[in-house]
Amino acid sequence: MKVAITFSYLGDKYHGSQIQPSLKTVQGELEKACKRLKWSSKGIKISSRTDAGVNARMNFAVIEVPEGIKKDLPNGLLKGLNDILPSSICVYDAEEVSDDCNIRNATSRIYRYRMELLENWNKNIDLDYYNGVLNLFLGEHDFSNFYKKEDDRSTIRIIEEISPWVSKENRIIGFEIKSKGFLWNQVRRIASCINGILNGDFSKKDVIKSLKLGSVKFDFGLAPSRWLTLWHLEHEKLIPKIRTSFTEPPIVLDFEEDRRVNSIIIEAESKKHHAWLQFESSQMLKQKLEE
Repeated sequence: MKVAITFSYLGDKYHGSQIQPSLKTVQGELEKACKRLKWSSKGIKISSRTDAGVNARMNFAVIEVPEGIKKDLPNGLLKGLNDILPSSICVYDAEEVSDDCNIRNATSRIYRYRMELLENWNKNIDLDYYNGVLNLFLGEHDFSNFYKKEDDRSTIRIIEEISPWVSKENRIIGFEIKSKGFLWNQVRRIASCINGILNGDFSKKDVIKSLKLGSVKFDFGLAPSRWLTLWHLEHEKLIPKIRTSFTEPPIVLDFEEDRRVNSIIIEAESKKHHAWLQFESSQMLKQKLEE
């Protein structure tokens, strides 16, 4: 029997989501847990690949389990996996799927980038101006300047949605971006570019030029992976999942001019950020178990 699981993880514990020889990965940990349970002997397939350091609030995978699991789905499966997996991975949903379910074919992927945790972030930026900067990326563009080239795939992508991620008090936390598929490092390069525009390092004209097919080469930098989260997936073969968060990220400490001080602040903020993400996962698991 094939089952699609929904799970979260903290990216700093792994060398990415996809299995790699001799390296600790999310897929590797899931496969080890399944092996202990004598499930999925041929391995598992993951919906979305994330790089080292990138977190996931939601990702999908397909595993094979004995037919006997069906009578205790999802609770028995969730208990079996979560009892074995490290605390940095949480499986919080499971549902039976047909043999023709290609878990890679998500209809959309949504990422959130937490801009307020960048050292040179301007927390006093005007929200309307910020929204205008985000809208530069909306629609169909050539993202060759926002891609770490790995093969000859097309760099044309459609950004279906991009919007400010704000608190109830209108504190700008970051941004949310939605597309059917992203290029390698695309969201992190967009985040770096947005921050560069807000700080006067790049102009809107630079971005508009860079997004045209056959544009000249631009280097907008690469934002840190630790503040990027694969937030939400949609798949036509799976039951729709919760997109909204249960709580807001904690308020950020003010950064200082001394980089040594900031490095300590960043590590403290990273722990708070991870605790918040894990609380989100715990609430999704709790909600599923109470259904």
